[in-house]
Amino acid sequence: MTPGEELHPLMLQDSEEVGAFRIVRRLATGGFGAIFLAESESHRQVALKFALQGPSEEDAPGADARTWKEVHVLMRLEHPNVVELLGYRRWPDARDGHLVLIMGYVEGPTLSEWALSAQPTPRRAVQVFQQLALTLDAIHRAGVLHRDLKGNNIIIRASDGQPVLVDFGSGDHACSPVLTEDTLPPGTPSYRSPEALRFWAQPRPAGSRYAFEPTDDLYSLGLVLYEVLTGSLPYPAQLPPAGLLASIEVGGFPLPSVRNPRVPKALDAVVARLLSPSAAGRPRSGAALFDALAAALAGADAAWDEHLFPPRAPEEAVTEEALELFDGDEEARELRRWMRVPERAGPPAPFAPPTEPASPWALTELRRASTGGRRWRDALKWLLATLRSWR
Repeated sequence: MTPGEELHPLMLQDSEEVGAFRIVRRLATGGFGAIFLAESESHRQVALKFALQGPSEEDAPGADARTWKEVHVLMRLEHPNVVELLGYRRWPDARDGHLVLIMGYVEGPTLSEWALSAQPTPRRAVQVFQQLALTLDAIHRAGVLHRDLKGNNIIIRASDGQPVLVDFGSGDHACSPVLTEDTLPPGTPSYRSPEALRFWAQPRPAGSRYAFEPTDDLYSLGLVLYEVLTGSLPYPAQLPPAGLLASIEVGGFPLPSVRNPRVPKALDAVVARLLSPSAAGRPRSGAALFDALAAALAGADAAWDEHLFPPRAPEEAVTEEALELFDGDEEARELRRWMRVPERAGPPAPFAPPTEPASPWALTELRRASTGGRRWRDALKWLLATLRSWR
């Protein structure tokens, strides 16, 4: 940086120094923050997460407040399967600079990448999700809710193959302040629970907010499990919230063994419970989910040790782009990755016929979501989302 030049995290270059750390490369960029791999003088690698706005930026103060909230959430957690908070500071100015979280660097692929590249067996997939269930149980008992569980927020640690929860930027705990005026907490729309979508869709008093529960996190984890087992989400990812809720209310989803015959049928019941339209139908805790997975695994036969998907032909292999070509935009990289992936389990199955009469509201919203009338500027987004859901 030249003297007098405004310092911003997105302007950081490889080999620049941030306090006692030297930047190695940018790992990811999101709406509120940017994450860099860095190393200390002793060559210990860490992840530096920068808020993209400082505390004095009145036009967008949310990034600083949300990153500060993440500090308080991570300070409550000490678990081998949760990313470690090592410290925090402001940069470049100690009072008005960007908040920086110093976290342990977890080397390894995201769960989404691992499911594509490692070609896991049902047994291995269940072992990973058993550990995730116990980890969720631990953070919930500590009063913490993740609120954005998805494949990209779970890393399979290269050193021991253990899953690690990362990105608590949407996390919450009982004593934290409310940072948003939105009806629903922050998170990824296609991973929201049915009860959260119902709260959003129904009339409610002004200023009311959805009370996120541990069963919401368990529902999201169920979606991730379905995705690993079948190669797709149970509902089209491109649906707007009203259409997503309508598809849930109308008739459920194909069981994992229907979507992918290599999935043991014993896992159908576990997934069906996790994705129950009612919170009361789900396991009440991560520990209960662990027990359900253990019971399914207890009857495992030789089929549990076959790959969930057949090996790809060499010409269909998915290769990652070179790091020097990565611009730090994680969402764009994910989109490029899914566009390179051939179909594994076929396109999403059509909506299942209703098992019970659907409400007129649900049918109306389903027709509205599944018919034309999209603006031309939304057409490309819809097409790309469809390609992703058909991976």
